[in-house]
Order: sequence, then C-alpha cells, then structure tokens
Amino acid sequence: MVNTMENPQFQSLRIEKLGEQISLQLLEKIIAGYYQPGDRLPPERDLAELFNVSRVVVREALGSLLAKGIISVRQGLGTTVNPLDEWNTLDPQVLLLLHGDNVFGQLMETRRIFEPEMAALAAERITAEELELLRANSDLPEDDTVEEHTERDINFHLQIAKATHNPVLLMVLTATTDLLREGRRRIFAVPGELAKARHWHLTIFTAIEQCDPQAARDAMAKHMEQVQKGLEQIEKK
Repeated sequence: MVNTMENPQFQSLRIEKLGEQISLQLLEKIIAGYYQPGDRLPPERDLAELFNVSRVVVREALGSLLAKGIISVRQGLGTTVNPLDEWNTLDPQVLLLLHGDNVFGQLMETRRIFEPEMAALAAERITAEELELLRANSDLPEDDTVEEHTERDINFHLQIAKATHNPVLLMVLTATTDLLREGRRRIFAVPGELAKARHWHLTIFTAIEQCDPQAARDAMAKHMEQVQKGLEQIEKK
C-alpha cells in the first residue's frame, strides 16, 4: 500500500547527526499517522532529495527505525511501516512521542524509587579515583549553555551509578539517559532551577565524599523533589 496524501512538510536539518534527525522526523510522521502500518515510505533516493542529503545518511536513518522495529525493509517491497505491536515501545524516543509529557512524571516516579538508594550505596563503595571523577561533575556553573549543563548533570548521576559497583543499577540509569537529557533541557529554562540543582549536587557530593550513606540518601531524595517541582512548573505553563 502506497501513501497517497500530499508530501509531508519536513524541517530543515542541522549539520550534526543528520541521520538521527531524519530518523526522528520520520518517526514523528509515522506516529502522527501520516504513514500508517503497511504504508511504504518513499524510496531512499526520494528521501535523500527531500532532506538534501546523501543516500548513505538516509540509509543510516532507516537503519535506526529498523532497529526500533518501526519499519521493515524487504526486497521488492521497499520500506514499510510495521504494526505498533512490533515496535520497541520502550525506546525513549518512541516512548516520548507516543505518551507525551506524561513520561517525565513517570520517569521521576522511577527515579525517586532508586536514586536515593543509589547515592547511599555510592557513599559506601566509592573509590578515591571515582570520587575525583564525581567531583569534576558535581558543580553546575551558571554560565553553562543548555547542552553543557545537561551533559554535566547526566554525567554526575552516571558517575554515582558507577560508584555503586552495581552494573544493574548503572544499566537502569543508562536506559533512561535520553529521557533524562530531554527533561533536563526543559527544566533548565525554569528560573532558579539551575541554582537549586547546583546546591543539591554539591550537597550530594559532600555526603558521598564523607562516606555518609544516610546523608547521601536524604540529599538525593531532596534533589528528586526539587526536579519534580521544576517539572510541575513547566506543566503549569
């Protein structure tokens, strides 16, 4: 089945990560219903012209959708959209596009369950070398760009997860990194949130440095409350 609607309007691309941008835009069109299950996507040559990129970049974008179960590529049939039950609906991009901003509330519910205990374990198990890596990521300078702040914030929490020496905890946090990154970008725009996050990061670091599990647990719990309130401010706008 070939889609007969008018050509969709795609956004212009930034230079970096072209394949990821194309993949995301195609996914947005699929979830919006422009391309239905069973529909064929335009051929690689046509997509390359639409996005003004090489076919290699288009192939990379389609490969990402293929890995998520969104599309199938079959000889003679082209690239077709799969039914929803074949999608990897736990993929962060898919999850966010399917469920919208509700995902961030669910993410915070999850973080409030395991991150305080993660901080407590880190306070018990962190090595001197890991402590120095955590120190390097504990501050959140006020002159950071959104992306610098976001990456510094993500790295801080990842370093704590690594310091637990529990690979399952690290796996859980790593699996949510894309959602954490998007949530952090949004909260950064809320006045005063950067200063609050900076305070709690430094408080958490001090507790871990002093090998005080309870103080680390309490500080992380307070930090999660602060992030939750920041998200609630965004939802009110």
